[in-house]
Amino acid sequence: MSEIAIHLGILDKAGTPQLDPEEVTDEYIQSISIPTRAFLVLCSSELEEYVEARCLAFLSDCVKGADERLQHNCLHALSIHFRSNIGKLLDSGGFYVDFYSTVQQARRYARDIDAARKKAASSKTSSSGDSENVSDPPILNKKTLTAKLCTWYSEDVVASSHGISDSDLVGLLAPLGFSASLVRDQCGTLCAALQSLAAARGEAAHRSALSSGWPFTALPTPLSQQLSLRDTWERWQSVVDSIHEFEALLQGNAESETEC
Repeated sequence: MSEIAIHLGILDKAGTPQLDPEEVTDEYIQSISIPTRAFLVLCSSELEEYVEARCLAFLSDCVKGADERLQHNCLHALSIHFRSNIGKLLDSGGFYVDFYSTVQQARRYARDIDAARKKAASSKTSSSGDSENVSDPPILNKKTLTAKLCTWYSEDVVASSHGISDSDLVGLLAPLGFSASLVRDQCGTLCAALQSLAAARGEAAHRSALSSGWPFTALPTPLSQQLSLRDTWERWQSVVDSIHEFEALLQGNAESETEC
């Protein structure tokens, strides 16, 4: 992002943020509209992808890791978050449900079900009708349910997340077992930085450069902070400087019990 900022003129060639003008003029506002909009959208996209990738990596580590307590807590949180999905899955029928079942047990269950269906059908079928054999039902045990939970998280949570605010961060972490209060407490500086960046990014991504009041009409005063190239860079840098809180939260979860 530093290279992009230098290319856009937000940083000089030495990597130093451009100085704020002594007076904000219409000409200055017009001159920075393109580089600030481009930078805010690009850095937000990079940040969003990074956070989502780290959440998916955390889930993968929980599922594959040797820490059974961490695995249990994460999967328990996911099962609560996707309880309606699980309910619909069970309502559809056709599953042999047992978290501790073996393949042999599932097949024995299938034979029992098959025999019961044949017996019931024999009393209703015509003389030429023979009930068809049914295949073994799919097993819904811990392994297969875990796979479904991971798929749901990737498709329903990560894929539908389209922002970089503090609420977006909470939305990604809550299904993994992190309470909103824990995230905001442990990542207080980061959440504040995300709010600031998200406000600017929202203006940049959803408001035309030709609209009145560009570029940051929704942001607070002073105007000199809203409109300068330096401010654009500092909003991003604040996130970079505090992203360690997010990493510490993920790492710390492996050392202390996850809140569900």
